[in-house]
Amino acid sequence: MSRIEIDNKQLIILNEKKISYEYFSFLEFQKKSNKNLDIAILYSNYNLSINQSLAYGFLNELSDKNYHGNIVYLEVPGGAFEIPVFCKRIINRHRPLIVLTIGCIMKGDTKHYDFLSSSVTNALMNLSVETKTPILNGVLTVENNSQAIERAGSKLNKGKEFANAALKILDFSQYFNE
Repeated sequence: MSRIEIDNKQLIILNEKKISYEYFSFLEFQKKSNKNLDIAILYSNYNLSINQSLAYGFLNELSDKNYHGNIVYLEVPGGAFEIPVFCKRIINRHRPLIVLTIGCIMKGDTKHYDFLSSSVTNALMNLSVETKTPILNGVLTVENNSQAIERAGSKLNKGKEFANAALKILDFSQYFNE
């Protein structure tokens, strides 16, 4: 299995000069335990450039929409399969309002793609229902490198779409404060 790399022309870069929110690495956030966690972003380190580009598109859109809140990001070792277990740990410990999971599963010559995509999607859906925490499934399932690059880069900015969905979910969730 090869890793997908995208060049800087296609990569979405984090625009830090206009950030309206605070974001922390998971370790930084744990040291500042007095803060509430609004959004948790978990991304796989497999196909890292794709996943970081999606995360940056997400963060840039939140900034463009003047979102204010605390955001934590965690780079999960491994691929998309490892995301649900770390997602559950963050939800149980820090109770974020919403979680964005980011990864990239590319189809190969075997059925591995089908099993992995299905397993990750089902695990995230079950976890969301179990914990009553909205989880945005930002795990791309693509046929090839070109599709991954297209969705994670500036051509089709899925990170921006995830941010807009997150904002709508956060707004809607206020009707269900428990």
